[in-house]
Amino acid sequence: MRILELCVTVGLFVYLADQLSAHRHGYVGLHYLPIICVAATVAHVWFEGYRWQMLPIYLVVAGCAVQAIVPRWTSDVQLQYLSCLMALCFLGGGLTLSTVFPVFELPAPDGPYEVGTDVRHVMDPHRLEPAAPTHSRELMLQIWYPAGGSAKTELAPYQERATTTGWDAYFALAKTHSVTHAPVAVSNSRYPIVLYAPSWTGMRTENTHLAEQLASHGYVVVGMDHPYSSLATAFPDGRVVRTKLSDEGFYSSDESFRRFLETAETEIRTRADDARFVLDTLHDLNEADPQGRFTGRLNLDHIGIFGFSLGGGVAAQACWLDDRFKACLNMDGLMAGESLSRGTRAPLFTMSEADPLPPDSVPNITPTKRREMALDRDQFLQLRTLLSTHGGYWLTLKRAKHFNFSDYPFSSPIRLFGRSGAIGPTKAAQIVDKYALAFFACYLKGTTQPILEDAPIDNPDLQFQRTTPALCRSRRA
Repeated sequence: MRILELCVTVGLFVYLADQLSAHRHGYVGLHYLPIICVAATVAHVWFEGYRWQMLPIYLVVAGCAVQAIVPRWTSDVQLQYLSCLMALCFLGGGLTLSTVFPVFELPAPDGPYEVGTDVRHVMDPHRLEPAAPTHSRELMLQIWYPAGGSAKTELAPYQERATTTGWDAYFALAKTHSVTHAPVAVSNSRYPIVLYAPSWTGMRTENTHLAEQLASHGYVVVGMDHPYSSLATAFPDGRVVRTKLSDEGFYSSDESFRRFLETAETEIRTRADDARFVLDTLHDLNEADPQGRFTGRLNLDHIGIFGFSLGGGVAAQACWLDDRFKACLNMDGLMAGESLSRGTRAPLFTMSEADPLPPDSVPNITPTKRREMALDRDQFLQLRTLLSTHGGYWLTLKRAKHFNFSDYPFSSPIRLFGRSGAIGPTKAAQIVDKYALAFFACYLKGTTQPILEDAPIDNPDLQFQRTTPALCRSRRA
């Protein structure tokens, strides 16, 4: 809980405990605690921001304030005790909700640079929006970059309020480690670039931790929102475009499974074209940024891309289409298009959870589960074939689940709600960070990375495989 939330909760608990005590009239000063809690609640809403998890506590504040102002609201002692006990239950409920769904904080980046962030709206005049064919394709981009000379007074929120729902509105209250509109750090060289492609209905912010980590180590990271695909895309003119993609029933029947695969392939192709357009946009920004921030600061000869879930397939397809991408990181992603059968033209690093089992190895599974397992197994085998044919890297993150390759596990300490595997979010993030930084340092900065040359020994958290010898050295040569 945040500081004012905690103050309100503790104050209410002390007041209710006193009301239930046989000596409740012995401490006159405690009678004014509810009034103090009202003031603290107002300050909390004003400075910290309200959230639905605190609703039971807000109700207790109101009830206790009424009781304090009108002390003889009832002469029934039993009813007074019962109301206090109910208030304690509400207080416990609010405390539980606020702990299970906290205003979370991501791990701080550990690179030598501070991190700045900027949001840009771009439009591709050469393509129409597939979901609205009378309009040009628009994108919202968020850029994380090495920053310098700025006090941390305006930390960016994790997510814009307009893009949240009632359920995840508290995501807009969480603060990142990025300073909005900070100046770019002075450097003798231009910064390499890494694009981020989000998941099925994911948004540009869903891997903020890794984006900030890369930026703190000297990269410019560009996350993309894809209108009508990302959960919500907020434009500068106030429009908010919600996703048109379904998130349910992919494997419920052969027909729904077929539609899902067709939609996934269409999405991957469209978003890969978005990624290529972003490269053109970055070229223009490097030539003459209207805001002056990135003019002459971008190294357009050293560009990588990473993606999570469907975004991993987008990253791979973009690398197959465009040789401007020099490195591809697929984080537990679904692949499609030519890249699935022919591979990527850039070095490929695949990260995944545990190797999927063949459907026939699991007895008595439902048709729905069989379809899901069959897809996972087919993708796994094809990726193994690509890596053995073209070379690359493979990291298996043991005891992890799919969402451990995103920020989502940090949103709750309870694995069920944070969708984390047994490995835990912090440990998983540390491993992902370590290998992602090494991979991009190798292929975008040309620096030797020993962890890419040797498999770890006796590491219970991961399994690492390099399928061709000395890729990094041959790339530098």
